[in-house]
Amino acid sequence: MSKVRIEAFVSIPPCSGGVAVKRLLKKIEAEFGDQVEIVFHTGPGDPEWEEYAIDNAPALVIGDLVKFVGLAPSKASLVGALREAGLE
Repeated sequence: MSKVRIEAFVSIPPCSGGVAVKRLLKKIEAEFGDQVEIVFHTGPGDPEWEEYAIDNAPALVIGDLVKFVGLAPSKASLVGALREAGLE
């Protein structure tokens, strides 16, 4: 089984949405553990921001698709996106 990659794009200093995304991802990591790989990109100086054309934080890329931009999703929405990307 391969891990589903979650790339989180958050601003510095963190906005309220970025703080909410970090909290949510801690819950996801606790629940799904070795089924997910979480990577944080802080920026917007990080080159991945340009690669995915992200211009608003927070944002989440699930697998290789930009799924959420400019908001912190609900846990149910994030789990749904993870399942679409292959989470079992």
